[in-house]
Amino acid sequence: MAGRTSLPLTRVCTIMKSSSDVENVGKESTIIMAKAAELFIKKLVMDGYNTMRGGAGTNKTLQYQFLAEIVQSDDKYEFLRDMMPKKITVREYKKIMAKKNEENGVNKNGNSSDSSDSDSEDSSSSSSTSGDSVISVHSA
Repeated sequence: MAGRTSLPLTRVCTIMKSSSDVENVGKESTIIMAKAAELFIKKLVMDGYNTMRGGAGTNKTLQYQFLAEIVQSDDKYEFLRDMMPKKITVREYKKIMAKKNEENGVNKNGNSSDSSDSDSEDSSSSSSTSGDSVISVHSA
């Protein structure tokens, strides 16, 4: 089974060559990188599966939320946090941003001074957005 991988070697080679520091890529190094990527994906999926099974729900399908949860909570996946943010509702996002702005002394429109116009503008725009919509938020 030496040299057999689930990932297409030409694709792995193309990704490796996309780095400006790399000119040539040998067949052996492509196979090793493909195997390493497979093992990494397997570990991430198993960790996500264990997170899913550890929850109170009866989920039988590994979903984004479980992978994002493990990426956000486990330090070994820290490099993926910007690419796999945890999804939150719009209502949660607004609450987080209001708290952050309050700490920084900024009103709802992003201005540092209070204005009665900002409240009316914000309420009209928020009425068209459902508070339970789900969004992905990148941590700063």
